[in-house]
Amino acid sequence: MTARPSPDEVPVTKPDKVLWPGLEVTKRAYVDYLLAVAPRMLPWLEARPLTMIRAPDGVTGERYFQKSAPTYAPDWVRTVTIAAPSAKRDVDYVVCSDASTLVWLGNQAVLEFHPAPVREDSLERPDLLLVDLDPPDGGFEQAVEVARLTLEVLEDLGLPAGVKTTGGSGLHVVAPIERRYDARALRSAASELTRIVASRAPDLVTAEFRKADRGDRVMLDPSRNAPGATFVAPYSPRTRDVGAVSFPIVPEHLGTVRNEDRTLVTALEHLDDAGPRAWDALLGSRSRLPARLRVETPAFAPRGRRGPAKTGSEKGSKREGG
Repeated sequence: MTARPSPDEVPVTKPDKVLWPGLEVTKRAYVDYLLAVAPRMLPWLEARPLTMIRAPDGVTGERYFQKSAPTYAPDWVRTVTIAAPSAKRDVDYVVCSDASTLVWLGNQAVLEFHPAPVREDSLERPDLLLVDLDPPDGGFEQAVEVARLTLEVLEDLGLPAGVKTTGGSGLHVVAPIERRYDARALRSAASELTRIVASRAPDLVTAEFRKADRGDRVMLDPSRNAPGATFVAPYSPRTRDVGAVSFPIVPEHLGTVRNEDRTLVTALEHLDDAGPRAWDALLGSRSRLPARLRVETPAFAPRGRRGPAKTGSEKGSKREGG
């Protein structure tokens, strides 16, 4: 195996290519952003199978999900092989545990990082409980209210959790857990959490998957805990014109920080805020599922969804760089 180069030895091709025209963010500037956030971002990527969203021509061009490592990846880019029964083959997922790999992926125009809530040494045992808060159009304030309620429920249950913006329209609540439970048990736990939160605010919270059935309520989506699911990593940008990034906050800042407030341009000013510091501490905690969430019920399946959403092509791309 070739020795892994240092981050500054990883070439950045076409450094002046603009990836986010609205912010005038070039590939070189994007890689510099990744290096700046690496100390806080990498612990959330380390040892996790990574699904990527690539946009070789920037956010105004074609974008696509990619599961498998590119066929031309250098041998120092680590991978983990996972069976893909639907494709009747194995998929070699990238494992991004170091800054050099992060730079290499940035040079490949990987603009979104979606790790799995499992680690490569125990793929059947998740270590994160995830709740996705999806508000109705223009309903971010409602998502804030539901996030506060969700955190309140988790605090009542004795399960430490954090909240972050998604860089899209909603929020994520994340709770690190001990690796004692399989994905089915964790999804049942997330479904039970959804039911508890919804019972406290039925006019505000729903588990309906179809938007037409939600009304003006916020959807709590437990499917992020299904086998094969992923979540957008803290500090990952999104492939949107505004260049927003998913950013950790503290509950006290809910309602004062919106998704568009943390971008590739502004996020670095907030790396030492309370949110990133709280999430550093959160990463070091692991809790057992509270007894109230350890239920022997079928995994929650919102109406209209038949299992976890497909995340795109599993075939390694042959297009290098971008």
